Amino acid sequence: MLASASRLLVVVALLAAVACGGGGGGGTAGETSTGSTDGSASAATTTTSGTTDPTTGVAPTTGTSGEASTTGAPLEGYDDPALWLCHPDKPVEADACLSADLTATELLADGGTAIVEHTIAAAPAFDCFYVYPTVDIRFQPGQTESFDDLEQELDPLLNQAARFTSMCRMFAPLYHQVTIGTYGSAELETLLTAAYQDVLAAFESYLERHADGRPLLIFGHSQGTYMTTRLLQEVVEPDPALRERLLAAILLGGSFSVPFDTQAGGTLPTIPLCESAEQLGCVVAYRTYAAELPPEPGSQAPDIAGNDVACTNPAALGGGSARARGAFFPNFTHQEAVFPKIDFGQAIDTPFVIMRDFYGLSCQADVDGEHYLAVALEPDADDVRTNPVDFTAPLFAPGFLGLHVLDYNFALQDLLDLAAAKAAAAGL
Repeated sequence: MLASASRLLVVVALLAAVACGGGGGGGTAGETSTGSTDGSASAATTTTSGTTDPTTGVAPTTGTSGEASTTGAPLEGYDDPALWLCHPDKPVEADACLSADLTATELLADGGTAIVEHTIAAAPAFDCFYVYPTVDIRFQPGQTESFDDLEQELDPLLNQAARFTSMCRMFAPLYHQVTIGTYGSAELETLLTAAYQDVLAAFESYLERHADGRPLLIFGHSQGTYMTTRLLQEVVEPDPALRERLLAAILLGGSFSVPFDTQAGGTLPTIPLCESAEQLGCVVAYRTYAAELPPEPGSQAPDIAGNDVACTNPAALGGGSARARGAFFPNFTHQEAVFPKIDFGQAIDTPFVIMRDFYGLSCQADVDGEHYLAVALEPDADDVRTNPVDFTAPLFAPGFLGLHVLDYNFALQDLLDLAAAKAAAAGL
């Protein structure tokens, strides 16, 4: 539990700034970092200790102290798998995706349970590039400088990305992300751009050493969506060959926008929103709120004034409402202010819980006309399950985050199914 309710509210308010896309949905070409480039004051000189953390399966790194800094230099040496949470060149036991226990207990409609195992693809036909959201919740403006303790990165990684290893090779870089206290500060744009240099360097290393023309899924969340959106704007969209290889981009919890009543021409002028599971080279983007607690006026902010905040319902890309095929929730937390502990009302021994055909998903317009993904309770009449997520919790308040931290969780099976459908459409 947090030390006090007031601290929680401060965290919620700052997280809301992140969810509203502070700094925009993407950067503009030509922005440069003002950080030092010699690596002397940052983790750019990172080396591995040669051992792995038995809890995370990740090799610890040396770096500077945990104090926030405004002089973070881009990480150097992304050819070194130690600078990645997940990377094909890491030993399985050191790869935070491949070594994770993703076993889930399925809560059945009749009150029973079933165990659902996770299977890692033996020969994945495409690649995934994932950037995690804000996990550095220090209030001082600056960037993450130390990667000695990677537990805070595990919550989003395991909730959002790791399960895609059932079909793709996962590339998930560490980066000097901005702290939550950076949002609202005068240094925001400078520090976001400095953090982006890390992500860009990681992506360039992937392209040079591992891509080999393979199809690619790019995805992120919140601050990670800012980073991946910039990659798409500055690297992928201008390159016809890369665009041809893009299966899709999943850009959740940001301010991605399109002109009203259109599917393209906004944040990414030539890459449209997805309208079918088989459509390739398109974007899935949305922000999640409980249907009974829609966004309050002014809560949403498109990255381009006058545009609509994009909403692509992963359960029904063609429009309308559909029930989520499988909502995955964690039975653990490493950082309760960001991923609160969920009470399932019974003892669960697995790290995850799955509920199928319980939540209805639909794109709705808020009072400002901006769209969002609405989550409603839609169990069958004889379904004895109850909703384990407290929609009224302060973290989920509609004037703050809504269900932002669970953007992936409610529709995760639908997102996995979409990735598989797009891979099949590409002939993989």
